[in-house]
Amino acid sequence: MNETAGSFLFRVWPYLAAIVAAAIFAVRLLGTSDRVAAVRRVLPRAQRIYLGGWGWRACWALLAAAHIAGLLFPRAILSLTATPTRLIALEAIGFAVGLAVVVACARTAWLHLARPGRRGWSVISDLADSAFMGLLLVGAASGVLAAGLHRWASAWGPVTVTPYAASLLHGRPAPEFVAHLPLLVRLHLFAAFAALALFPATRLAAYPLLAAHRSLDLAGRAAAAAARPAIAWVRRSPAAWLWPDREIRWVTKPRAEIARKPLGDRAGVLWPRPAHEGGVAAVKHGGKAV
Repeated sequence: MNETAGSFLFRVWPYLAAIVAAAIFAVRLLGTSDRVAAVRRVLPRAQRIYLGGWGWRACWALLAAAHIAGLLFPRAILSLTATPTRLIALEAIGFAVGLAVVVACARTAWLHLARPGRRGWSVISDLADSAFMGLLLVGAASGVLAAGLHRWASAWGPVTVTPYAASLLHGRPAPEFVAHLPLLVRLHLFAAFAALALFPATRLAAYPLLAAHRSLDLAGRAAAAAARPAIAWVRRSPAAWLWPDREIRWVTKPRAEIARKPLGDRAGVLWPRPAHEGGVAAVKHGGKAV
């Protein structure tokens, strides 16, 4: 691999994929703010196609746990694989789990193609699901092939892939850790980041979307409850600051008192006498004077 391609794939592409994923998720979150019920209706199909029964979920959970353990606890993995027996056992378990995940990805793609979108489902979501499933299948297949052709990944993975992932998290990518790895391993990494970028556009993203809507709703309620006393105080207090009634000398009586008087007693108030007749020449500012 030349230096330019390696720089893009292992320096720029991971961050670009994360930015694309965040942007798509934000757009979907804003676009579904008033259509939470429609998002909830997607869950049965997403669960049936992507997750399946408990067996398929267990395979995905084991695969995710193995990758997370390799990234977070590299020293423990290296100490676990210090003896050949444990290394072979761990490799065999990982290879079996990887094969099961490849079968699960093939099953997901088959169910998606065999059950076309019904009325009211988005064509964009169908395309996003198809692309996402293809990337999952490529990533799982390349991982299994890499484990079979380039053995002992549990021994060399913690000293290559794990430092590279740590460099990405620290904002200082170090592609030299993975640029020399076999093609299948690099394809596995590229497919993983591409699947991350497409995930928010799929129907499987309905789960984090609903969780985000629920969190925002709870946060909005908490903020409204906390701000309610302050709003009530602001509405009540500034009126006394701007118009202190106790310090006002009324030239004419307030309207409430005028309304309670008979019509004959209102003439002097409604049509005040001129100043040379001993009355008030004009009443300014709503009948009040300071």
